[in-house]
Amino acid sequence: MHDWRNYLQIDDWLHTAGQPDAGQLATLGALGIRHVINLALPDSDNAVADEARIVAAQGIDYLNIPVDFENPTRAQFELFCTCLDAVAGEPTLVHCAYNMRVSAFVYLYRVTRCNLAPEEARQALLQLWEPSGVWAAFVESCLAAWEDPPR
Repeated sequence: MHDWRNYLQIDDWLHTAGQPDAGQLATLGALGIRHVINLALPDSDNAVADEARIVAAQGIDYLNIPVDFENPTRAQFELFCTCLDAVAGEPTLVHCAYNMRVSAFVYLYRVTRCNLAPEEARQALLQLWEPSGVWAAFVESCLAAWEDPPR
């Protein structure tokens, strides 16, 4: 997986990447991956139309949470967190088109659910990109909600 588009291994169980092609998807079972979470839209760049079938045929759990790159929502992030919590510790690939949506969601997950210091979690995020515009605002709003939860 190390030569896949924008691949980044976060820890022993969590792998992130841009969109794998059909051939790469077909190798996930042999690589030991047990879960795939796809944050891309069905019509995102290089999307594989039968991705769910390719993954499921290997006995791998598959979930698509389609996140509009121009409009990520806190509800999508919360669903992502719930799903990632459920598979924590099991080999998981989280991908989107370019590992930008994923890197932001994983950064937020590591800070808000894993209690990792933002500066430490940010190192992985910055290996891929520095969110700006809508994504910078989204990250800040999620962090603010986490730091000041509703009472």
